[in-house]
Amino acid sequence: MDSFGTLDVKWAQGYNGSQASFVNKNTLCHLCGNNIKFIDITNNKETVFPSPGDGVGALAVNGTQHLIAFSEMCLNPRIFVYSYPSLVKRAECKGGAKLEYSAIALSYTHPYMVSCSGIPEFSVFLWNWETGQLLCTEMMNGLTATQVSFNPTDWHKLCVVGPKQLCVWTIEQADTMYHMTSSKFTLPYENGPDATTPHPRLPSRAASQYTSIPYDLELDDAAVAGLVGDLAVDFDAGIFDENSKKVIPASHCWTPTGDLFCGCQEGQLLKVDTELNHIKTLARPTASTTSLRREVSLLSTLDKRMPSMPEDGEDRSVNPGSVLTEGSMAALALHRDGLFCGGDDGILRCLDITKNVVQVQDSFTVGCPISSLGWSTDYTKLAVGSSKGSIYMYDQSNPGTAEPVLESHFGNFVGVSVLAPGTTHCASVRENGEVQIWSLEDCQVIGSVSINTTASCIAASPSSSTIAVGTLSGHICFVDASRMEQPRLVKKHHVHRLPVNHINYDTEGRFVFSAGEDGHIITTDARPSTEFKILAQTPVTGNVFSIATSVDEKRGPVKVVAIINTDPSINTGADKLVAFDVPGNLADDLPNILASPNCDFKEDVVKKMVLTLPKHAMSVAVGAGGEVYTLSISKQIQKMTLPKDPPKQNNVQACQLQSEADYPVHDLAGGTLLLSYHKRWLLSASPDGKMTIRDTDAMESPFNVHCHSFQTGGIYRMCLTQDATQIVTTGAQDGTMTCYAWNFNSMGKTKANSAIEAARSHKSMLQAVRKREDEVLQSMRDWSPHSMVGSRTASHELISTSNESMTIEKAIESDQIYMTPTPTLFGDPAWMDVKELEALHDEDKQYATVKKDLRGEIRDLRRTIQDMMKVNEILPDIEMLGQDEFNLDTEEQRRLQAEGEGQVQQIREEMELEDLAKMYMRETIKNECWDSMINKGRSIKAFHFPLDVSNYPMRERSKKEKEDLEFVTNVRRIEVAEMAARKEIIELGASTSGENEEGDEESEEGEAAGDPAAITGSLGAQYGGANDLFYSQFELHTRQQKNNQIVLLQDAIYRIKQTYNKIFDEVYKQREQEIARIEEKNVRITKILSDLTSNEKIWQPGMDADEKPEKLLTVEDSEVSGEKFVSADQKAKMEEEAKLEEEKKLAAKGDNARERALDMMMGGVLEIKKEDELKKDIPIPIFMTVKGSDEWSDEEKKIAVEFEKRVKELSEEREKYKKTLEAELKKLQTIIADTTANFDEKLMTLFAKKVKTELAIFQEELKILRLSRVLMVEDELDAREEELTRLLNAKRSLKASSVTSMAQAKKQVEQYRDTYDIRVAEDKVMEKNFRKEFHDVHPVLVDQLFKLYRRRPRGQKHARKGSPTTETPVQAAANPYGERPLSARQPHTTASMVRALEELNDESHMPEGIEPHTWKHMCDLRTAKVIGEQEVKAHALTLADMNGYLQRRQEEDERLRGDIDDLLESLNRLREERLRFTCNLEVQLVLKQGQVEINVDDFISDFDDSVLLHRSVVEDLNASIRQLGELKITAMKESKDFRKGIHILEWEHKKMIMQIEDLLEKAKLIQMLKVSRELQGFLHNEDLEGKKQQHQSFKIKALALK
Repeated sequence: MDSFGTLDVKWAQGYNGSQASFVNKNTLCHLCGNNIKFIDITNNKETVFPSPGDGVGALAVNGTQHLIAFSEMCLNPRIFVYSYPSLVKRAECKGGAKLEYSAIALSYTHPYMVSCSGIPEFSVFLWNWETGQLLCTEMMNGLTATQVSFNPTDWHKLCVVGPKQLCVWTIEQADTMYHMTSSKFTLPYENGPDATTPHPRLPSRAASQYTSIPYDLELDDAAVAGLVGDLAVDFDAGIFDENSKKVIPASHCWTPTGDLFCGCQEGQLLKVDTELNHIKTLARPTASTTSLRREVSLLSTLDKRMPSMPEDGEDRSVNPGSVLTEGSMAALALHRDGLFCGGDDGILRCLDITKNVVQVQDSFTVGCPISSLGWSTDYTKLAVGSSKGSIYMYDQSNPGTAEPVLESHFGNFVGVSVLAPGTTHCASVRENGEVQIWSLEDCQVIGSVSINTTASCIAASPSSSTIAVGTLSGHICFVDASRMEQPRLVKKHHVHRLPVNHINYDTEGRFVFSAGEDGHIITTDARPSTEFKILAQTPVTGNVFSIATSVDEKRGPVKVVAIINTDPSINTGADKLVAFDVPGNLADDLPNILASPNCDFKEDVVKKMVLTLPKHAMSVAVGAGGEVYTLSISKQIQKMTLPKDPPKQNNVQACQLQSEADYPVHDLAGGTLLLSYHKRWLLSASPDGKMTIRDTDAMESPFNVHCHSFQTGGIYRMCLTQDATQIVTTGAQDGTMTCYAWNFNSMGKTKANSAIEAARSHKSMLQAVRKREDEVLQSMRDWSPHSMVGSRTASHELISTSNESMTIEKAIESDQIYMTPTPTLFGDPAWMDVKELEALHDEDKQYATVKKDLRGEIRDLRRTIQDMMKVNEILPDIEMLGQDEFNLDTEEQRRLQAEGEGQVQQIREEMELEDLAKMYMRETIKNECWDSMINKGRSIKAFHFPLDVSNYPMRERSKKEKEDLEFVTNVRRIEVAEMAARKEIIELGASTSGENEEGDEESEEGEAAGDPAAITGSLGAQYGGANDLFYSQFELHTRQQKNNQIVLLQDAIYRIKQTYNKIFDEVYKQREQEIARIEEKNVRITKILSDLTSNEKIWQPGMDADEKPEKLLTVEDSEVSGEKFVSADQKAKMEEEAKLEEEKKLAAKGDNARERALDMMMGGVLEIKKEDELKKDIPIPIFMTVKGSDEWSDEEKKIAVEFEKRVKELSEEREKYKKTLEAELKKLQTIIADTTANFDEKLMTLFAKKVKTELAIFQEELKILRLSRVLMVEDELDAREEELTRLLNAKRSLKASSVTSMAQAKKQVEQYRDTYDIRVAEDKVMEKNFRKEFHDVHPVLVDQLFKLYRRRPRGQKHARKGSPTTETPVQAAANPYGERPLSARQPHTTASMVRALEELNDESHMPEGIEPHTWKHMCDLRTAKVIGEQEVKAHALTLADMNGYLQRRQEEDERLRGDIDDLLESLNRLREERLRFTCNLEVQLVLKQGQVEINVDDFISDFDDSVLLHRSVVEDLNASIRQLGELKITAMKESKDFRKGIHILEWEHKKMIMQIEDLLEKAKLIQMLKVSRELQGFLHNEDLEGKKQQHQSFKIKALALK
């Protein structure tokens, strides 16, 4: 059909909230499915431009240059650039993305375009759209871009925004060389401060506070996480914090200063400083999420713009528009008056951003969520787009007003159909039930009505202005469209019990056929004159996938074909085809056509046939003569012919349809088929978005049209006008509807004449019918829920049910006949339910008399049974019958019993399955936690105090653990043997040391061997964990050694636990033995207490579940509170066993001669015990009880004396035996107490052993943890080293490319400088040669011409490209970016300069005396000079850019060199730190308290400032100190003695001096003394003492005489 002509897009409708932008001052542009739609806001005229490729992906609009750019949606998509309004293709860019473009932007003033791709490359492409050349490409590191834009004031800057990125790219140009560098910004957290706050770093194991390493290893978060490469670059530790969430950019706009405003999904407003690379949060939402959602839900339900009313409890004084809410930054647009923003709350706000705090200046409620904002080129109109399908125009000059530009109801279309007469209008329905009538000429909505329920399909009647709409509730709504401006709902039938999926009219509009999911195809009279009476139904087995009808002759039968899926569990299309013929006179001859009261067709009358399809199909179409076309799931159209007569159902071969031809059609399975009215053109649509048109006579030549995108589900429904000149399609999920019109050529017009003539004849045939039916339709009233006949509420049903129960009880009590009322339907019943009820009513009327007689007989029988029951109550018990004997309905009784038994059996099976699941879980737990344990966990409890000691539950080592241990053991043995051999070799070659040195070494070795725990770091060797293969803690340098050490330590822990468990088992057996001994002794104690008739309680220790956990696995009968269920078989078996046991007992109780002889001869006992004899009392003689003591004879007195003697002896024996028993009891109790006390002491010893064992195990585990931490640190160091190496290699590769680009740039700069110098020289030569050009002119005139030659236009302002005039002052004041002057390098700049020279070239400026040809020659030279000057300026600017580019490349090269040096330094520093970390080992020591010479206060001590010394060093130092101390004491003693002698001599010297002084003083006194007689006498008298004594004696005598 390609030769028929072209199928052009006539119009398209639908808007999903995408960006709506101005392509010029008054034209708005937006995406519309696979088309681009232009709207003139002055007259609302719409223009649709179809995509020349496969769909439309991203769209970009440039209002200053009147350009649009859009991408395809296919593999290797292209980007097209078109100019408006001519819609001429300016460029086609190829060779970029492989799958898709996510965003496109055009430069405002220059011919540059940027595009961002998605999967798989995620790159940024820079294009020159004028030439279609790809200038450069850069990667985005796997991040998605949703928006991209150029800086309006500087095209060298562009911004890329995505859900996880905010990046500013800088474009550098050097003539034909382009380069882009990125400045990626770290997004702040939602609740963080203004600046971007780094998240707290992950804790590095190398910098743990519990390590004694005296240095820190600086590792970043990526190294701690073990990430390398791109993951390490983009890693953020904040992802591990649930409360920390980064903002998600949603929109952005540039500022005049080159900064950015960025709006986020949660309502934050960010300001990005592109120079300082800093982000600041200007504003955050203040409204709560709950109130916001409530406000959004209110606004979304409004059809008109009106403010939402606050609810009770809310602050009515707060204007919602005065504060920022969550989601209010979905779109941004900058204006001189402020920053405009809009979002999900449907409020347009103008923000004041000039102050430190962002404030809302003004707000306007749009009434629906805002998804896009776009200013017109003069910044006077703001296009506000909504995701609800509307576009409003906000006038900044008149704040508070917004006029709708596009106000179509939004929602996905679920159906479309052409209205009668089938050429001018169509009707569509959306999923929310909105029915719209469209004009096919001007795509305007003529009218609309809502059916207020979810719609599923639609069809229009050819015979009247009726629209039938199917719903998910099973209703079919009939809409009157006779007055298209005001359509109305006139009828609503509940046809199906389940959703209606398909509706189809026959071509003459007599019947409407509907199919749902309830397995019925229902035929309804389509004429309004019959009030759309439902006529009949056809039952089908399965789900109906498609329905098609065909009428081969006028007023003839209607061929109905449906394809069904008979296996609902497999959703692979239909496998059966059902066909039947509906007679044209169905309404007149309905009773003869229906088979039953359920209104199903007679299969022989309608020729119903069920056929098997050759392939599963999704859609069907019926042609003339029984031709059937199906669209199979194998993406083929199959052509088949139906049999004339229905085949027999048991003939499988006859029921199998055969495909006559298969035609490949679509790329994706599924879709629909549609046949034109004249049965010549077949249309197919698919989820791939393509529509194919085929001529049924030439099916091999399809005509393909790409209508909708496959990414949105492709084409969902389509319809064809009766003249086949227009086609309307709807998308599955894009919410768009497109109308296509044929543009026939001469051959196509010839082919289309048949369709046009068929439509004309069909129109004339139905014109009278249509007029008559439309009159009836207009007279019908509007449908309302109250107009439903017989509608009742559910409460009535409940009341009727309760009343029925009460009536039955009253009838039984009064012994009356109760007539069961005929059931009635409540609410809105389906048509099938009504028909079933009507059939039931007819049956009641037919058999009313029979039922009445039966009820009478039943009443009499009930009376008889009641009399019999009354008589039975007074009979004796032996004659009384049970109540079940009077139940006459034995079948019902058996049924109820069977039903009860079935329920019991079901419950029993469920319980058995539940018990089985629990048993399985029990066995699983038991196998995992009990059976797999070689040492079961148990404990031992003390006898006399609360002490509980447990063992170590241990599993058997796994195969891998054994293999690892064996491997490590062999490796260590080899290493030890190697070290021993190496030591022998070294010792043989080395000289022996002196005896003293050997003695010292032996002493040192002895000391080391004497205290191994201090060096090994644990006490495990003392508790069974010794191993000669352990590495020394001072030798663990390599990773393999540490892993081997961990395996050996785990083995040591295992052996320590085994050693302890052996001791535990011995103690456990001893406890069992003690308990057994106590039980043996308690037997004797019990006997003694019974002999002593004492009530003393016996102490009997036992073992509980902690000591014997096996008890937990066994359930005793006493633990079960419920009664055990015993089945009949078990009960019979138990009775048989009891019977056998009883027989055995009876047999044992038979005649036993041995027992009988024992009873007769020895009283039934073999041995006479003393205690038994003592229990026997001596019998009292009879005479002592009969006679008095006075009546006794002598013999009797002797007997009495003997009796008393024997009684006394018996009492004494009993007392003696009692004391013996008491002594024995006390001894037994003492033995029990002593043995249990001894056991408790052993248990205490075991407990101490357990504590020590735990200490040793913890020490070994601590060593394992330390080694594991060291291994983790090494992993971090490896990751960091690998990352630094990768960065270094990357920087080196960048450095190599930078050197290459720098050399290339330098070469180009030198070449271009030569070109520039030549051009400057040529310009100067041109000025110097000016006078030579006028050698024949007078010099004075030449001077005048030279002045005019150098004259230039003054105040020339370059107009904006594409703008015929400059901006008005008002427009310039509104534009926040101001006028953007053009560069001298642009070609139109020179053209504007030349146009400005045209005024100076006018002859009015020509001086007198100049010839015209001379003037013209001068003007040509001046023009050439001006052009040359512009070229020189352009070359100068280009050279300056190239110099700047070269300088930046040099700076980049220096920066890369510095980065490489820094990375090398970091790498070397890391390696040094790693070497230190590897060599400076962390050793675990076990020291006694006296060996720790620092203060230990904290739980975990800090030994950073401590020094570890060997004990010999301290002891040698102490010996030296002691020796020196003794020497010092000796020297001090000698010094003391010497000083003592000096002091004595000094004292004697002083004494002598004092004596000398005293003598001299005495001599002086002597010399000065006067000698008297008395003194002379004293001096001369030798016996002076005797004389004194004599003198004293005289005095005494004198005194005595007185």
